[in-house]
Amino acid sequence: MVGTLLALLVFLSLFGTFLVFYLPLWMTDDESAFTANLQASLANLQSNMQLQTLEGSSASLAQPFTMTSQSVPLLAVPTSATLSFLPDTAGASVSLKVPNFFGSGLTYSQSLSLGTLTLVVPNRYYTASTFEYEDGAVIQSVSDTNQYVVYPPIFSIEKLGQNTTLTVALTQMYGNATRLVSPGTIQVYSQLLGTVQTLTSQYSTGTLAPVLTLQTHYACAWTNFFLQERRSGNISASQMTVTSTDTSGCKTVNGDSETVTVGFTAINSLTVIVSNFQLSAGIGVT
Repeated sequence: MVGTLLALLVFLSLFGTFLVFYLPLWMTDDESAFTANLQASLANLQSNMQLQTLEGSSASLAQPFTMTSQSVPLLAVPTSATLSFLPDTAGASVSLKVPNFFGSGLTYSQSLSLGTLTLVVPNRYYTASTFEYEDGAVIQSVSDTNQYVVYPPIFSIEKLGQNTTLTVALTQMYGNATRLVSPGTIQVYSQLLGTVQTLTSQYSTGTLAPVLTLQTHYACAWTNFFLQERRSGNISASQMTVTSTDTSGCKTVNGDSETVTVGFTAINSLTVIVSNFQLSAGIGVT
């Protein structure tokens, strides 16, 4: 009898140690890998759409998303992500205005009400994250305190000598509003609608002064992205101004929408790429 009790106490002690120390580490590793896999799936979806844009391909491409993490049977249930797609998201839009774009004195103007693809990953052991794909960029928001453009859109600005070249892509997504939670894998399909609009204007005197305006729930991420692009492109603050209405210090407050405005001066060559996509999501192989 005493031996049985001692054996039971040893078992309970070891089991308690497992629950307190090893189970959290196990699930942390599982949720870390789960988050990384979802991030990679978003990167692949973005890569598909950029490839479709640059090639003008109308073929539909599919990207799988694994929606649940691993688990520990009987002890820890898997973590499930939620995927949502809105073709017309309130507070998310982009516009571009370019005075004298073709030298005719007329202003080129393009405005899009953006669709957004959102992945909410409510990790319990690892850091919870929200990912959003909007206007060609993948944004990660970590616990509503830090925001990053983890995969940038088609955007570049470069200064060589006295010439400054700017490329801007605007991406709109259409489709049915969708919200999915799945115990297995879902597929997200992207298909280019119509043709890609690509316009280029060049001036040796550098007279182009485009203004790009983004309305977004992730103003901090976009602001930091544009400032980084300005530094890496060796562009002065007077030639590329970045302003934002966000005063929250990189924190999303109650889903507030903010405005980021990027103004350019003395641009010699400007390329504008506008593409429209049909997005659809459904249950794939579990």
